[in-house]
Amino acid sequence: METKNLILAIALSIIVITVYQYFFMPKPVDLPQPQATETVDVGSSEVDKPAAADQAKVEEKRDIADILADNKEPSVETQIPEVEMPGENIGDAEDREIKVETDLFIATFANRGAGLKSFVLKKYLDDKREPLDLVSRQVEKFGYYPFYFSPFEGEPLYKDLNNARFKYEGEAETVNVSAGNKTEVLFKYADKGSDISVFKKFVISGDSYVFDVEYQVVKAGKILSVPIIFGPDLENNISSDRAMQAGLKIGAYTGDKIEDVEFRKQKTQLTKDPKISFAQGGMSGFYHWAAYETTYFASIFRLDPKNSSIKYYVIKEKESKEITNLYSYMILSNPGAVFMGPKDEGILDGVDNIFPDVNSVVEYGWFGTIAKIMLKGIKFVHSFLPNWGWAIVLFTLFLKILLFPLTYSSSVSMARMQTLQPKLKAIKKKYRNQKDPEQRRAMNAEMMELYKTEKINPMGGCLPMLLQLPILFGLFRLLAVSISVRHEPWILWISDLSIKDPYYVLPVLMGITQIIVQKMTPSSGDATQQKMMYIMPIVIVIFVINLPSGLTLYWFVSNLLQIGQQRIINQKIYIKKKAEDKELKALKRKKGSLKR
Repeated sequence: METKNLILAIALSIIVITVYQYFFMPKPVDLPQPQATETVDVGSSEVDKPAAADQAKVEEKRDIADILADNKEPSVETQIPEVEMPGENIGDAEDREIKVETDLFIATFANRGAGLKSFVLKKYLDDKREPLDLVSRQVEKFGYYPFYFSPFEGEPLYKDLNNARFKYEGEAETVNVSAGNKTEVLFKYADKGSDISVFKKFVISGDSYVFDVEYQVVKAGKILSVPIIFGPDLENNISSDRAMQAGLKIGAYTGDKIEDVEFRKQKTQLTKDPKISFAQGGMSGFYHWAAYETTYFASIFRLDPKNSSIKYYVIKEKESKEITNLYSYMILSNPGAVFMGPKDEGILDGVDNIFPDVNSVVEYGWFGTIAKIMLKGIKFVHSFLPNWGWAIVLFTLFLKILLFPLTYSSSVSMARMQTLQPKLKAIKKKYRNQKDPEQRRAMNAEMMELYKTEKINPMGGCLPMLLQLPILFGLFRLLAVSISVRHEPWILWISDLSIKDPYYVLPVLMGITQIIVQKMTPSSGDATQQKMMYIMPIVIVIFVINLPSGLTLYWFVSNLLQIGQQRIINQKIYIKKKAEDKELKALKRKKGSLKR
């Protein structure tokens, strides 16, 4: 029974991890290579009319908004009589870039369309160990920068505004903002002929990943409810090893939970271009904020819960039979404050007053509480041992000491069950027809009576092992989603504990030590079951070989410690059993002498 329970526990672990990876972990998405694109000018004001050569480029350029034109929705206008139109055209004759640098990031804005061209985080690198830009290079495919007006709905005016050159209302095009200070990046555009006036304003702090966004589009005295876009991806250069962990989605917070939309799961429909398919949808609810997020980073937009509307477009481009490129856009109106940065719980705690319960954007899954406790424990060890790999090793040692009573109880119970095997086999032999319900009931009753007499819990060897499974799953989720271990090395070939061991050394060592542990552990099974137990480590290695190396490091170190523990336990069990046998023999001799 003990061996069957152990096999069941291990099989259950494998099934849970496998099912979780297949159904819940994002699948890899082929990323397109950055493409050089021609920016075109379709603004209608006198200050930025396109030249003849540029007009030819406009005609050549394939615009995805035109392909999806049949799916556009009309814009919403609100009559505001007090709005005054400027008395002259406002714009710029040249393309300009405005760069704002703080201690945390470098943001680059383009005056064409007044969009965000780049947002480089200073304290984080991408998987190629290059500066991490949260504005994906995929943006060049269609030319829709974050904070552009949505070209997928409303009137052609929005697309024209995205191509218009706004006037930057500032003196220097490179601005440094120190901690404790703020700066405004203000863009204006006006066209008297079209009776249009627009402004976009970004207020940036020198010591925060949060900045404020404000904009207004006025046409003929009416304020248009114009949505902005964010996309088509987040981050750049995601390695193939991490692709399964980097699923892009929207997470919208209702006040008590997060509602998700995973872009890769959206079913698309074909367009008039046979290589292009798309999906569109919306999220309706009273949302406090919406996050455009991957596993480790997020762009979080504060919303008005009384008037929040979220839409999205997912575009798939068939590049070849093997490669399909995915472009995902979130569309919303009047976001207010925006957070662009890492999903670090310490940093997110600092903006909780703006984005309530924002730490829930870090999703630890089913074993979230255990994962958070373990993360705090490993962080504590890391505070005086500045290597996350060695911190995991030391934390594993602490856990092993903490769980030693359970391990000892399990081993003793299994050893005592082993001594009962002759008696259990005799009972089974006594009730040969186990298909008969009456005989089976009688056999089980007699076996339970034997357990009671011998003071053995038949589940005693299995339960402690089952209690350790949540720790394993909690660590698995911690290593998969916590940015604390992203890009953190251990030794030599292990340069990133959050992705797989590139040479599979740790999984193999884990499998070998698992076999040694099982060989040393008392077993109550028959020969066939024992052979199965030696096959299980091989099966486990196959299933965990691509999991984070930090997890296999924990498992390997845990097995090494278990080998040492098991040696001590086996010695104690052997000494105790020897003493019991000696006492039993003495008692038998005493009874024999009394009979004589």
